[in-house]
Amino acid sequence: MKALYCAGEQARVVLDILRRKQCPDDISLFDDDASKHGEQYSGIEVVGGWDALATFDRCRTDVLVAYGAGQDVRLDLAARLRAAGFGFFTVIDDETTVSSSATVGTGVTVNARTYIGPDVTVGDHSLIDSGVNISHDTTLGAGVTVAPHATIAGGVTVGRDAFIGAGATVRDHVEIGAGAVVGAGAVVVADVPPNATVGGVPAEPLS
Repeated sequence: MKALYCAGEQARVVLDILRRKQCPDDISLFDDDASKHGEQYSGIEVVGGWDALATFDRCRTDVLVAYGAGQDVRLDLAARLRAAGFGFFTVIDDETTVSSSATVGTGVTVNARTYIGPDVTVGDHSLIDSGVNISHDTTLGAGVTVAPHATIAGGVTVGRDAFIGAGATVRDHVEIGAGAVVGAGAVVVADVPPNATVGGVPAEPLS
């Protein structure tokens, strides 16, 4: 059985991908927000929160943390699930191209019309949104979020928990530090320190 943890916009995206891939409907949806319990998301009811998920068979249930914003939250939830003995599954839209030499981790979501090039590594529990271009020999750490239509050139390293905004461009062989934020539309031509926020053309630190 598959379970989605977090009911919201990203959960609807994942459910759409799974249905277009003609995956069976043995999917359960969970969220810790009690006000969402009993609500429908793309026809799937939120059956409960952590306590409900904890009753499921760990050996037969794989989970995807469908949390779109706040990548640190995604990794925290994944760590809690892993400690409880759950496994994870990855969802890649059929309209996406993934090179045969690329490595995509577990618990990852890759949305439609994205390109993941040769020898790219995508870390566990990352979210790669639609229309993204990730060129050869780039490494994304765990929990990275790449927003729609961003372009990451070859040989780039993106640290754990970093966020690349919509339409941003990252030049080749640049390093984006862990926890850094690249603003929408930014053009990154130099390394970005860990936990820094940059924006503009060319990208500069934002106060």
